[in-house]
Amino acid sequence: MASPGGRADPGFYAERAAPRVVALDRALAGLGYGLHAALGRRLRVRARFAQEVARHASRLRAAPLEANLAQLRYRLRRDGLAGERLAECFGAYCAALPPDGDAPGAGALCAAQALVQGGVADLQDADGRWQALALAATAFALCGVPVHLYCASEARARAAADALRAPLRALRLGEACALPGMDAAARRAAYGAAVVCVTQRTLAFDYLRDRLRLGRRQRPLQGRLEQLAGDAPPGAQLMLSGLRCALVEDADLVLIDDARAPLVVSADVSTSADRLLYEQALELARALQPGEDYAREGTALRLSGRGSQRLAQLSLLLGGAWAARQSREDLVVSALIALQVMARGRDYEVAQGALQLAQGEGDAPPPEALQRLLEVKEGLAFAGRREVLTRLQVAEFFRRYLRLAGVCADARGLEREFWATYGLRCASAGALAEPAACPARVFARADQRRSALAAAVRERAARGEAVVVALRDAKEAEAVAGALRDAGVRSGALRGAADSVEQEALAALDQPGAVALSLHPAHRGVARSAAAMPPLHLAVADLHEAARHIAQIARNYAARSCERYLALDDESVAARLGPAARRVARAASGGGELPAAAAQWVARAAQRGAERAAARERASLATREQSLEDLLAFSGRAD
Repeated sequence: MASPGGRADPGFYAERAAPRVVALDRALAGLGYGLHAALGRRLRVRARFAQEVARHASRLRAAPLEANLAQLRYRLRRDGLAGERLAECFGAYCAALPPDGDAPGAGALCAAQALVQGGVADLQDADGRWQALALAATAFALCGVPVHLYCASEARARAAADALRAPLRALRLGEACALPGMDAAARRAAYGAAVVCVTQRTLAFDYLRDRLRLGRRQRPLQGRLEQLAGDAPPGAQLMLSGLRCALVEDADLVLIDDARAPLVVSADVSTSADRLLYEQALELARALQPGEDYAREGTALRLSGRGSQRLAQLSLLLGGAWAARQSREDLVVSALIALQVMARGRDYEVAQGALQLAQGEGDAPPPEALQRLLEVKEGLAFAGRREVLTRLQVAEFFRRYLRLAGVCADARGLEREFWATYGLRCASAGALAEPAACPARVFARADQRRSALAAAVRERAARGEAVVVALRDAKEAEAVAGALRDAGVRSGALRGAADSVEQEALAALDQPGAVALSLHPAHRGVARSAAAMPPLHLAVADLHEAARHIAQIARNYAARSCERYLALDDESVAARLGPAARRVARAASGGGELPAAAAQWVARAAQRGAERAAARERASLATREQSLEDLLAFSGRAD
């Protein structure tokens, strides 16, 4: 149920039950995908439907909107989102657009239909993808279905909410943006809007916290009855009213790439019992006599026979961990090391209430017991120890939505994963362009690659081009920044923080000769205009997981040219090329740069290997999660 304004009744918590997937289900899903692939994935643009949308838009503009909306909502409750009603909803959105707003084209209407039916629509035109999302969100909201519109970054979520504000408010619907920095009351109010723009991790963590508040009362009917009876515990007010409809922008990023990191809610663990154990260990160590009970040999300590007997007598009444001979002796020896060997100012420091151990390069970290003993010795609080309260895989979270759909620029190569993971059919709402050319330069060593990159960036900047250097690895980003400094090139840094420093670095790209380093996934919050001047060159400085990532970086920065720089001794490249391929490539390089044809072959082979490895990792994760669910099936859902 939903109110006319689109706010859902918080007493009814709706989501899809998570069925167990068995071997037969997987076989049937594979058969279904085979039929889908055989029948093709191209959507037909229906001129008649577009004409119906335009007719409804003209009619709604010419008549009082309020009365027409009431009649439309009545027909939607009666008939649902059938063909004619869907055209009327899309027409209502077009009628509500500002006078200077662009009307959705055929591709956007085609993609929006696919979203309403449930699936992934790929469309090259960025404006068309956004219009498709706005059309589908409006249609669901007019039906009274709360919509969660997922964006790949917080900046994009804010921009989406701003773009939806005028048309939705003209249709008497609410929009909001839920961000992590908002307090709980503000986020709860945002989730009550008809359409809320949000990032995946923000809403998913609020969902998991709701599950913790519900505790064992996770059945909707039981929770509703407890609320009516007044038995619901105080503070059990939920953030969300359910998982009814999710529309996903950049579905390849949100549903595929970002689905590998699990959602985990944890809390600080009470350490009082552990602290008592280490306090007892230090007191017992102080009671032992040097030379008689223990002997020091350099930085090592050894208990004597007398010391072992004395320790057993002193700990006789303590019980617990002290009853086991080996564990008590190991713990007391660690306590003796903390007291007699480790010295403040030499082996560790205390700064701002925290212990900082002095470690040389390559040194193994000290045992946890020794660190805890040093913290007790110095009267410090234990370093953070956290307990996992609940966890959930991203894919499992999205599968709980009653309706799920998304758009992306290009889903080619991901059709099987979308189908197997979410049961979503991929369809093209327009012609898909061939990927832009991005030639590669491949070197034998990483230092040669950095030098060539710095020289090329300096040359392009001198010609008045702006340059973005795209990287994935933070250490490599530091090395490339150093190479640019040595070449006399000043560069800004984009790391996705969206602060004033990054805004300045991004704005500087509109000036001739500006250079910026973009660390993945900082590009997600960028939407540079294609008409911006000066022309921008994209230099890809290491191997990315997929070629589509490079294409998206180029689109977001509106790059007019692109070039990749790789080295045979890069760990990522070496891992994706077989031993034979590496030997042939090294021989072709002659210790320097590979010829152009060989460089293109190496780059393609490494990129294919990276994409296959990423797909295997995602499949392995899904298999492990399924195995975990099978093991825990007796206890219900994993969260």
